[in-house]
Amino acid sequence: MADLSKLLSDWTKAITSMDVTRGSEELLNIMAGLKVPGVNMDAVVAIQRENLEALSASNRAALAGMKAVGEWQVKILQETMQGLTTAISNLTKGGSPQEIAAAEAELARKAFETAVGEMRELAEIVGKANQQASEAIAKRIPASLNEIKDVLKLP
Repeated sequence: MADLSKLLSDWTKAITSMDVTRGSEELLNIMAGLKVPGVNMDAVVAIQRENLEALSASNRAALAGMKAVGEWQVKILQETMQGLTTAISNLTKGGSPQEIAAAEAELARKAFETAVGEMRELAEIVGKANQQASEAIAKRIPASLNEIKDVLKLP
């Protein structure tokens, strides 16, 4: 399991090291150098910089959600392996056919209950990450539109 945890950690580090704003900054610098009559390009660049920050915040929230799902999956895998080891150990102790059948039925019931609970937990993790990721963008859109309207002096 340690290897899986390390792989997940390495993957998370690789994903977080991707800086999508670096190329965008270069584009913003080019925009800042443009001269458009009647348009305050510094204001337009500032607006776009804020939009990029909102996008970056959304990406961070989505990444945090992905990381939480990965950690959750590692935890569930570890618990499943421990449970499987215990179940196999208990089933190999023997007993009458009725006792073995009852033990298997109880094992199946517990596995089903666990799976339903884990699916509910996963849905909560994903839902929270989606909400956080979309909030950053949803808050920025109206502000951005108003700022652009002001910069372009639209009615």
